[in-house]
Amino acid sequence: MGKLYKRDAIWYADYVDSNGRRVRKCTKMRDKQLASKVLNLWEGDSRQIEVGLKCATKADELLEDHLKLFRSSKAASGKTGQHIDRTVQLIRAVAAHNAWRRLGDISADGLNKYAEHLKVDSEQSSRTVASMITACRSFCRWCTRNGSLNSDPTVTVSKPSSKTDRRIERRMLLPDEWQLLKKVLADSDLVKNGQSSRERLTMYRLAIESGLRSSELRSLTRASLLLKDREPHVRVKAAITKNSKEAKQYISDELAADLEQFVARKLPGALVFCVASRTEMARVLRSDLEDTRQLWLQTADGKKNKDSDFLKSPSSQGEVIDFHALRHTCGAWLVQQGVTLAEVREIMRHSTITLTVDCYGHLAPDARSRSRSVLGAMLG
Repeated sequence: MGKLYKRDAIWYADYVDSNGRRVRKCTKMRDKQLASKVLNLWEGDSRQIEVGLKCATKADELLEDHLKLFRSSKAASGKTGQHIDRTVQLIRAVAAHNAWRRLGDISADGLNKYAEHLKVDSEQSSRTVASMITACRSFCRWCTRNGSLNSDPTVTVSKPSSKTDRRIERRMLLPDEWQLLKKVLADSDLVKNGQSSRERLTMYRLAIESGLRSSELRSLTRASLLLKDREPHVRVKAAITKNSKEAKQYISDELAADLEQFVARKLPGALVFCVASRTEMARVLRSDLEDTRQLWLQTADGKKNKDSDFLKSPSSQGEVIDFHALRHTCGAWLVQQGVTLAEVREIMRHSTITLTVDCYGHLAPDARSRSRSVLGAMLG
């Protein structure tokens, strides 16, 4: 028969499990009656395991050990490395926030608290929170199927609705904004996040010319750059891209020359840009934009138009320039230069033309107004 004892206003249980080992566990209860129910539940599980009505779980084993097995299982089932890494990363973030060490520490309360932390403290979107919950529930279901847990402790956790979610509104960089940012960085020797101003300028330009995402840029190695080809381009492995297809993005001769000089001393397997995370990339870009805006405000034009949104993030309309906005700039500038939406879709690697039209259709030249002169000329 187990017993309860109190420590720092919390009741702990002391009982013998199905293996004959003495177990001392925190019930996490302040009320003795509730703690007694928890103890009875644990003892009941032990008795059922002892007589063969239940399988012994592995709740006392380290969570990290099971995450490694989970990763191997997903890889064997054909999931991409990028998907697996993201799922495990999300689970580890929840575990670190709640100080979960053992498999049995996972709880619905802890998952809900972390979801609230993401929404309120970190201002993450509902989509991000839902991805985190999906990752944790996927792991717990896997643990239940293989007998590591008797039941899924997160089954009662609901994902937030995305219908009322405030999505990030991005805006493109204007050509005049880019030209000034380019000039300021070219004349600067300020190091940020371990990157020189020259490295940051090259990275920003590559992001705009190629439309590569931040994760894809971070994955680039010296071998990814095909700079001496007749048509210089950058390759990104299928394991890194969002659509799991190898990307081949063409760049200008001028950028290719800059990149060739920049990576001349790097080994083929060395990373082109040494950046830890997309958060750091966005933070440094915003810092460069703010520094450039402050210099602009000191000019005659800046003093005259100090209330404008020039290089400002967020703008007066709430639109932001984060690192992904450079990819948005790529698509927007292409459309404004008369590149067809079908071609833009190929360059941006959108899954459907509908997505391209939704993003950039409003920037395309008005086909109805052009048709007046075209058809008129043909009809004579």
